[in-house]
Amino acid sequence: MKLDIGGTLKKKREELNLTLEDIASKTLIRPYYLEQIENNEFKRYNGFINAYIRKYAETLGMDPEPLLNAYKSLFEEEEKKEVNPRKKTNYKIIVSLIVILCIVLIPIFFLMHRNANTVHEQPEISTPSENKSVTPPQQKNEQPPKENVQKPPSQKENKITGIHVTVSADALCWLGVTIDGKYSQLFLRKGESRTFDGNKYIKIRFGNATHAYVTVNGKKLGVVSKDKKVVEKVYKP
Repeated sequence: MKLDIGGTLKKKREELNLTLEDIASKTLIRPYYLEQIENNEFKRYNGFINAYIRKYAETLGMDPEPLLNAYKSLFEEEEKKEVNPRKKTNYKIIVSLIVILCIVLIPIFFLMHRNANTVHEQPEISTPSENKSVTPPQQKNEQPPKENVQKPPSQKENKITGIHVTVSADALCWLGVTIDGKYSQLFLRKGESRTFDGNKYIKIRFGNATHAYVTVNGKKLGVVSKDKKVVEKVYKP
C-alpha cells in the first residue's frame, strides 16, 4: 500500500495545532508549495519538491525518508517506460551519423588520392644552363608591409556592465532571489554555487546566511552573515 505523503504531513501538522503559515515561517517554503504537497499534486519528479518534503517532515519532527521514498516511487514506472525509447533513439542517431560521415569522407579520400597522383606525374622543369647569363629583375623600391598591430582594448571595453552575483554554500542554503523585479527561489546544497545576472539590482534573501558566500562583479565579499541565519541583501552595479 502506497504511503499518503500529503495526508501524513497534514495529519501531523494538525496534531501539533500548526497552520500552513506557521510551517512556511519555519521552513521558508511558500504556502503555495505546502498546499501542493498536502494535496499530493505531483505532476513530475522535482528536486525542489523533494527538498520541501524533507524540510516539512523534519520541522514536524518526523523521519523524512519514508515520505521521500514514496515520492520517488511515484515516478519510477514512468522512468522505466522512457528508458527503452531513448536507447532506440540514441542508437538510430549514432547509426545515422556514421552513415553521413562515410558519405562525406569517402569522396574526400578519393579526391585527395587523385590529386596526389597528379602531382607525381608532372614533368620536371628544366633550369637554364650555367653559361647563359641571367639578369636579375630590377627591384622596385617597395616599402615593407605594415604590421597589423592590434590596439589594446580600452578601459571602457573592459568595464563590467550590470550586476553579477555568485553565491556558493558549504551547507544546505535557501535563496529567494529578485532580479530587476522578477522573483524566484531555490536551494543550494553543500559545495554548489549559482551566478545571477541583472541590469539594475539583485536582491537576495538568504535562508542560511552563515553558510553562504558571495562574490559581486568578481570581488569576493566572503560569508553573508556570521551570526544571523536569515538575511536580505541588495546588490547594485
